[in-house]
Amino acid sequence: MEIREIAPSGDESLARALLAVQHAAYAVEAAIIGDDRIPPLHETLDEVRAAPLRWLGAFQEHRLIGAIGWSQDDSVVDIDRLVVDPAAHRRGAGRALVGAVLASAGHRRVVVATGRDNRPARGLYEGLGFVRTGEVEVIPGLWITQYAHPPTAVQSAKDAVGASDRADRTGPLPAVSGWDEALAPRQRALLRRWLPGATLVRDHSWGLVATRVIEVSCAGSRFIVKAGGADDRHIERELHAHRTWLRPWTDRGRAPMLVHGSAEDQLLVTRYLPGELVLGTGHADQSDTYRQAGELLALLHAQSAVVDDDYERRENERSLAWLDRPHRIAASTVARLRAEIADWPTPPATLVPTHGDWQPRNWLVHDGVVSIIDFGRAALRPALTDFARLAVQDFRRDPRLEAAFLDGYGADPREADAWYRTLVRAAIGTAAWAHQVGDESFEAQGHRMLAEVLAAT
Repeated sequence: MEIREIAPSGDESLARALLAVQHAAYAVEAAIIGDDRIPPLHETLDEVRAAPLRWLGAFQEHRLIGAIGWSQDDSVVDIDRLVVDPAAHRRGAGRALVGAVLASAGHRRVVVATGRDNRPARGLYEGLGFVRTGEVEVIPGLWITQYAHPPTAVQSAKDAVGASDRADRTGPLPAVSGWDEALAPRQRALLRRWLPGATLVRDHSWGLVATRVIEVSCAGSRFIVKAGGADDRHIERELHAHRTWLRPWTDRGRAPMLVHGSAEDQLLVTRYLPGELVLGTGHADQSDTYRQAGELLALLHAQSAVVDDDYERRENERSLAWLDRPHRIAASTVARLRAEIADWPTPPATLVPTHGDWQPRNWLVHDGVVSIIDFGRAALRPALTDFARLAVQDFRRDPRLEAAFLDGYGADPREADAWYRTLVRAAIGTAAWAHQVGDESFEAQGHRMLAEVLAAT
């Protein structure tokens, strides 16, 4: 991904691309907040070109995938809009664009506003150190939340800027005062004991959930710090995975090594693993990436196996519980799902160590070698569950990737009836969870998954 200055006022083709991204981005926000009275959603080409803003664009292989526009004076930088193509969500474009503006702000205060109910945008700004300063009803019934980024926090944003989600860095890093202030007091104290004098390199936090993912430098080495919220169970799962299942990968240098961890304090530290995320790069379309991923998954699954007579019943209840929570699955579909799940068999299931989110966003590639990160969903499950994300995303768009993956993995574990139940459960969980955290594009994927798997029966 490349971040560079753009001038839509002098380039009509670029302005049209910007307007398309802007309309698509604000259409998603309108759906999230339930209100389409967002002025940039209705702007024309001439209005975009005439806007008195400075612009940065994010480009993926020469295609505009996001942009940020702002105005400034001697004391304040005012971010007017941040837009990212929904097809490029969760690739770090928004974070990189805001980080670039923060890095250029110097000693000036940076301000921004977003829809009060736009949780993904609020999570992004708060993850970058913005502080909420108030709420304003700009139109009757339409509320925005205002944020400011004080100048004293700008240095951490400078360190957060990069062309990719896993940019390599060399050379000494400046000390950053208070970069860990977002952590709980016990986490902060423990981290300062584990890594005394650590300095910030980058904040990799996603923004939609409470877990913080921070890259730091200490005594000439780099580490990844993960800190969970009070109700977060992902850190506990990740620690268990590191201590129990990851040796086939860590012995080969294909997963990060655990350095420190405390399940009680929801905190862990691993050694930094070099590489760039496969998601959003050309590696996501290369067969060898999937062949290596298949080989690595087979190593994880082969470690142990247990038979669980109650697994299918528990998973059925879990899916029904998702349907009891807030979601936007159609009532007729919910009725069909409840009836089907009630009639599903509950045979004994063979469980193996699984990753739980096996897909390119959790794969790194460095010098052509694939490695694995993020074990917060690791658990004992049927092997076929680790095929679910790939099947509805990557295998769906290119069957050659599925063939390469199976070439690396070995025999396909997807027995038809169990596979159908797995896909339905994954679709329900995706649609309901994404609605819960406000991830509109991921929620749409969940609805598509449901429609496709139910139509195939």
